[in-house]
Amino acid sequence: MQEIKTNPTVRHTTPLQLLAAFAATVAVLFVLLLGACALPAQPVLEHVYDSAQTIQQEGLYPEYFGFKLFQMDNYTDTIMLFEAAAMGEQDPLTAMMTATAYNVDNFETMAGDLAVYCERTIPLATGAQKAVQLVPFSYARYWHGYLIWLRPLLLVTDITGVRVVQYLVLAALFAAVAVLLRRRCGLRAAVWFAVSQLLVTAFWAPHQVQFFTCFAVAYAGCVWVLAKPRRSDDVCLALLVLGVVTSFCDLLVTPVLTLGLPLVCWLLEPQQRLRAGTRQCGIVVGGSLTWGVGYLLCWASKWVLAGLVTGQNVIADALHQVGVRTAADSWHGMELTWRNILHFVYTTLAGKHLFWPLVLAVVLLLALFAASIRDRQQLARALPLGLCALMTPAWFIVLRTHSIQHGWFTWRALGLTVFAGLAFLYYACDLRAARRRLQKGSI
Repeated sequence: MQEIKTNPTVRHTTPLQLLAAFAATVAVLFVLLLGACALPAQPVLEHVYDSAQTIQQEGLYPEYFGFKLFQMDNYTDTIMLFEAAAMGEQDPLTAMMTATAYNVDNFETMAGDLAVYCERTIPLATGAQKAVQLVPFSYARYWHGYLIWLRPLLLVTDITGVRVVQYLVLAALFAAVAVLLRRRCGLRAAVWFAVSQLLVTAFWAPHQVQFFTCFAVAYAGCVWVLAKPRRSDDVCLALLVLGVVTSFCDLLVTPVLTLGLPLVCWLLEPQQRLRAGTRQCGIVVGGSLTWGVGYLLCWASKWVLAGLVTGQNVIADALHQVGVRTAADSWHGMELTWRNILHFVYTTLAGKHLFWPLVLAVVLLLALFAASIRDRQQLARALPLGLCALMTPAWFIVLRTHSIQHGWFTWRALGLTVFAGLAFLYYACDLRAARRRLQKGSI
């Protein structure tokens, strides 16, 4: 009689596999970016010029409905367009490593200065040129991988066409994630995902190249996770790749989405719900570490390579910028210490007579949560989702300076907290349990 193996050998990702995945991902992205930098300069310049005129009409920071959290960032997109236009100044490798843009004394004229740059670089019948001194500067500390799709698109269209393509891509990825969640994890999971992304206005992310990147990478990671059942070691390996891709293509906008959203999708799958518990917390922590290693190593590799190619001290500049974004700095004249941050929050809410009402609401919600917990076992089974919900607040704390200074776009990372939080509350809590406990206490 054939022996049935009930405990098959568990595969574990080896350091060699992680290293191979890291090297392969960086190599592919490197070649793609080098190819994008080698594309013909003339048609790119012409479409960048048209883009500059569009941005001049819109303004650098247009707001939807006059609301700060719905503010766009044409300023950063203008820098990206500057880089795409300036690639023709040097050989592709040097241009890729240097990432030249142009700085002016008054940043508010950035779009106009981009138009002037194009006028001076290509023969255009635009009349007299403005007397603007364009000073080049190197943005070498980032990979600028968004040029992989931005520059090819600029061969055939301007920023309006780029936005259309990004909308189509993100809509397709969003639909794919929602459909796969419905198919593999149930309708509730698809609704949680849709609600979380709509609440953080993901539908406006494609309007900016800067905002689009992390959402597209995160949704693509979710599609891969949900395409078929995945082992934990495969998911951790995929998170390493996602960390590399995020570091290569993003400018520190909402990177934690590319870690958390795929992890939550994986945790919601039926086979993972059956195994849910404190042991999966280790997978969440391990996956986060592999994502972080991929992110940091990819970023650091640019510092080293750019320094070798350009002769600049890129490592010193990058480390300085890391310190600026994580250590206490100033914002609107306020030193960003935790004491000052908490005092600012208090005075802002108290000035609108909201502080004590919010405190009361938080206390009531915590009491309702404690009363509605199903039991300790269900709470433990939901804990991995709870850890994912805390990823964004943890990210904000570690990068408090950057998160506060750019809060009008970094807030969209809370889409992860909402998605994971809704799932955590569903599996850990039951309002009927709260009602039963209240009824029992009143007897």
